[in-house]
Amino acid sequence: MASNPLLEYSGEHHHAKNFIESHFSHGAVSVIEENVGAPLQWLHDLFSSGKVKGDTLLNMSITGVLFPIFSASNVFKKIYVMNFTDSCDKHFKAWLEKKEGATDWSFVSKRVCQLEGNEHGWQEKEEQVRKAIEGVVKFDLTAGSVDSVDLPQVDCVMCAYLFNVICHNKEDITWDLKTLTSWLKVGGYLVFIIALNMSFYRVGQHKFRILTVDEQFVKESVTKAGFVIEKEEVIPTSLENDIVDFKNLLFLVARKERSLLNL
Repeated sequence: MASNPLLEYSGEHHHAKNFIESHFSHGAVSVIEENVGAPLQWLHDLFSSGKVKGDTLLNMSITGVLFPIFSASNVFKKIYVMNFTDSCDKHFKAWLEKKEGATDWSFVSKRVCQLEGNEHGWQEKEEQVRKAIEGVVKFDLTAGSVDSVDLPQVDCVMCAYLFNVICHNKEDITWDLKTLTSWLKVGGYLVFIIALNMSFYRVGQHKFRILTVDEQFVKESVTKAGFVIEKEEVIPTSLENDIVDFKNLLFLVARKERSLLNL
């Protein structure tokens, strides 16, 4: 019997809240340390170092994932968030507007506060993040454009777990990197987190497709998109479960050397 085809991130079965609480929170099979713990430490170290700075940041992480912007909110006065499906957009705004049923991200705010030496300031940290968010926009994957809102040129673009989810082939990654970082100023920084050698992820009974990429390919794609890689690190994981199958995370900081695409 043929196996069922893997589902698409942008399809009707992908519900943002279910995905987030399966992969970035304490679900029945918790992968929180692999998906969130190591990136939080890395981002804290990066933004505390003063290496990446500026006034404006664009976050385009998978499914409206919040954790990358907690440490970034110490540096950037204005943060724009880009989502890629209606479900993701609704899910992110529920937390932003403190709506009932929104995902509880307090475990992230508490962890970040511990890293910053302020264990009891997690509620203030969440308000700091909310106040820093200048705008929330939706990118239409079909049309290849932002939905009705103009974005300014920003000093930093941050991306976690996105490109191998939304892209169908390796050629798409280079093109989408050029497109989605076109709002980044020349000389600005790309902060990039991606799972390597991953082939699927599961949410409940549904199994979703992901484009498998290795370290060399990702670095080549970033370079082809007009960036110079200034910092990189591969962190191994110890995952043993049936909801995701990556073994390493790649962290990159790259400076935009030239613009290859104008929107």
